[in-house]
Amino acid sequence: MYAQFFGNFLLSKHAVTADQVIQAMEEQHIRHLKLGTLAIHAGYMDTAQVNDILIRQSHQNKRFGELAVEAGYLTDEQLETLLNQQIPIYLLIGQRLVENGALSSAELEKYIVLYQQENQLSQLENTSLQQENLHTLIRNLFLITYSDIPNYLIKYLSLLFNNLIRFIGEDFMPLNPTLCQEYVTEHCAGQIINGEYSLISYFDLDEDAAIAFASRYTGEEYINYNEYVQDSVKDFLNIHNGLFNVNISNEDSIELLLNPPTELENTMISSTSNILHLPIIYPFGTLHILIKL
Repeated sequence: MYAQFFGNFLLSKHAVTADQVIQAMEEQHIRHLKLGTLAIHAGYMDTAQVNDILIRQSHQNKRFGELAVEAGYLTDEQLETLLNQQIPIYLLIGQRLVENGALSSAELEKYIVLYQQENQLSQLENTSLQQENLHTLIRNLFLITYSDIPNYLIKYLSLLFNNLIRFIGEDFMPLNPTLCQEYVTEHCAGQIINGEYSLISYFDLDEDAAIAFASRYTGEEYINYNEYVQDSVKDFLNIHNGLFNVNISNEDSIELLLNPPTELENTMISSTSNILHLPIIYPFGTLHILIKL
């Protein structure tokens, strides 16, 4: 997770360009082996078991390793062995930036120290601090745009970043959010959450980005923009919001209602209050997250 915010941090320091970060993340994404792949290679799990855990992740906000242990596919000792094989992702991306000539080794070291200090991160890959650290990163990302960000929105975005990694890929970078009162969609899915507090969330992409997004999400190769691509974007939004509602119910004992997702093709979204706009850059294009509170 921290690699995505590390890229945004480097941009804020004018140390690299967005294209350099995306290239490094894309190259790292190709090299990095996911935990399920490592488990298969080590002989701890088979493909059917890995796929079972991936399905469970679509219904529960838990890490792959945690679910695999709960299912009896891995022991705690095996999970620790696999985790020790994984190099922290932000270091892999930093190394790619050095190899590509975007940063020197000394500059990378300096920015890693600054990143840890400014975000109060003592150990970037310490699991026990992960959720707290992620919340700090989100607050800092929104500090200038939206300093009084409500706690439930931090939880919403924290889950969103985790779900993007799980279902779409970790080779993304959030740009600084902005506030607007009007936005014209291209290929957009929207959904309303009602209850003690309410929000409307929108995922908007251009045609090529929507095709690539859907292809990654379903594991199918789509060539043209069609109803399957539309349904895939809506399904991702619906699963994410459903998991959010379950989390809020379990953690805060608040029951929220979820309306069916809708399509908004070439539609003007407007509000008398501000709309939060958070662009997420992938190598295949930009996912625009819009949230009305």
